[in-house]
Amino acid sequence: MMQCLANPLCLFLLVWSGATTLYLGGAWHGIFPAPSSFTLVLLFLNVVTFALGYLTWTLFRGLDASAESPPIASVRPFTHKAMARTLKFTLLMGVAVLALEMYRVLMIARYFQTTWSDLVTQPELFRIRMVAFIQDTLMQTSGTVMLLSVTSSLFSIGFVLLGVMLHVDATKRKYVYLLAHLAILLMIGLIHLSRYEVTSNILYTVFAYCFTASLNRPAERASAAKRHRSGDRSSQRWLRLSHLKLVVPLATIVLLFVLIDMLLGKSSEYGLGSRLQGILFHFYWYLAGPLAAFNEFVATFVGDLQWGRSMFLPVYKWLCRFQLAEAVEINYYGEKVLVPYMSNVFTYLRTFYEDFGVLGVAVVPYLLGWGIAAVRIQARRHFSFLNLYLVLLLLLFFSFYNYFLSSNQIYLQILFGFLLFRYQIPDGQQASMLRRYQDSST
Repeated sequence: MMQCLANPLCLFLLVWSGATTLYLGGAWHGIFPAPSSFTLVLLFLNVVTFALGYLTWTLFRGLDASAESPPIASVRPFTHKAMARTLKFTLLMGVAVLALEMYRVLMIARYFQTTWSDLVTQPELFRIRMVAFIQDTLMQTSGTVMLLSVTSSLFSIGFVLLGVMLHVDATKRKYVYLLAHLAILLMIGLIHLSRYEVTSNILYTVFAYCFTASLNRPAERASAAKRHRSGDRSSQRWLRLSHLKLVVPLATIVLLFVLIDMLLGKSSEYGLGSRLQGILFHFYWYLAGPLAAFNEFVATFVGDLQWGRSMFLPVYKWLCRFQLAEAVEINYYGEKVLVPYMSNVFTYLRTFYEDFGVLGVAVVPYLLGWGIAAVRIQARRHFSFLNLYLVLLLLLFFSFYNYFLSSNQIYLQILFGFLLFRYQIPDGQQASMLRRYQDSST
């Protein structure tokens, strides 16, 4: 399973086969309207072209960990002290994000001429006001929002580091950093009344852990598997404990889902017999609903192509601010459709389709598959590329839901990864990395 989560093609096929099965099952049982033939063709085209793009790179370059990759200048060794220092910095950025989020609550209160206490004591009203505030100020330049994007992007890099640290650090101090980052992240999620950013950051940790674990030499993996099959109890116990490291971050996602449901009462909207049934159905809707919404979007799309405004929204916003492009009205949170319950997310295919039509659905996934296969080579050796690689993995993971690269914060995270976190993973091998890391901590 660890290997699958760290492999782009396996992850992409797992996500789309799962979401499509849930969607078609819902359509079969009458939960969703039946999909059109054209929608099914687009879904198939998306999967096939991504796989072709990924396999094209694999065919010509291969994914052997020993393959030569171009050297990168001015990189630093990835030592224990460097990781600890960096995690303290990202934790400080998390505190800054929390403070800025609290200040933004005051800004929203002033914008709607109310008080912060009215907002925080009425979660549903606060959620409505926050969405309206973000939509109204989408094209404006705000110092607070810019600082929030910068600090949030640096905070997110901390979760990539945590995933690496969970695998290579043999001390208990990794759990101190993990719990501190998760506590701040949970508070930010409760202020947002949103699960998306929290889930994204925790998945950075999970995927970074899985990818770091996958860097073991094939011979070492085979030896561990042999010991496991032969009944080596110490090996089996080690494997179980290694997986338990991910329980705390994943449990944080579950906790946030439950807390937000208690505040907003989402589970009661489906008219089911109990809160538990409502929560489970809401989770099902979270996975299958975007495909039903995309089917509705395709059926009603009038053919007014956006030519990149959706895919490159952060760039387009800055062009508008400098009056280099004509500003048009953009619904950041998407139109709401009833299929039959309300949905405003349409998978990432909506972005490609409304920008470039069928050509976008065919070409963009192909380029994405080709690009992530290429980045994976360098991610084995350099943390900057590992950060980029995990951003692309999250783009794949959330592709059934929405287009992940719609925020300035994501691009800043990639930029800061190359500017401030230029660390080298020794020899591109986990065993060597582990020895170097442990030596530096003694």
